[in-house]
Amino acid sequence: MSLHAIVPVQRLEQAKSRLAVALSPEERRALVLRSLATVLHALSGSALVDATLVVTPDPEVSEHATHAGAIALEQPGRGLNEAIRQGREYAAEHGADALLIVLADLPLLTTIDIDNLLEASGDAAVTLAPDRHGSGTNALVLRPLNAIEPAFGVDSYHAHRNEAEQQQRSSRTFHARGTAYDVDTADDLLAIDRLLAGTVRSSAEPRALFFDRG
Repeated sequence: MSLHAIVPVQRLEQAKSRLAVALSPEERRALVLRSLATVLHALSGSALVDATLVVTPDPEVSEHATHAGAIALEQPGRGLNEAIRQGREYAAEHGADALLIVLADLPLLTTIDIDNLLEASGDAAVTLAPDRHGSGTNALVLRPLNAIEPAFGVDSYHAHRNEAEQQQRSSRTFHARGTAYDVDTADDLLAIDRLLAGTVRSSAEPRALFFDRG
C-alpha cells in the first residue's frame, strides 16, 4: 500500500479573500504560508504517508513546499479540484494506490491527527474529515485513488458523501480538532484564537494570539 498526500494551494494574492475585512494582504499571505507549514510538518511526521505533493500555480508556495521536503507540482490551471486531479495523476504514475487530500488552511493540524485519520479510514473507500460546521471537507482519504471525484467548494462534505453513495463506495466520517478548524472567515480566526488562548477574547482582537504564536 502506497499513499500519497495532496495539498492544493492557490496563488497567495488570491488566497483567503473572505478575510479581507479582518486581515491585510500581507497578513493573509503570512497566514497561508504559516498554515501550509503546519500542514506539511504534520504530514512529514507520519510514517503512513509515502509522499506529499503540493500542487500550486504560485512559485513562492512551491519554494516553501520544496524546502519542507514536499514535491511541488506546478499547476497550469486554476481551482482546488483541478489541482487535486493533477496530483492524483502524478500519484497514479508513481505507484500510489491511496490518496490523502488535505487542505492547506488547517493551523491546528498535527501528525497525530493524520495518523488517526488514516488508521480510522480502515478499508473504507472514502473517509471524510468535515470542518467544524459539518459542511465543508478539510481532508479526504480515497482508496482507490478515483473512488470519487473531488468536489471541493460550497457544502463539499455533503457533495462527497452523496457521490460516495451514488458510486456505492463505502464511506466513513472522521472528527478531530486539527481537521475541523480551518480558516476562511474572521469568525474562524476568532474560534481558533479562543482555543489557543483557552479563554474567550473580544471580537476586536481575534487574530493577535494566532499570529504571535511560533
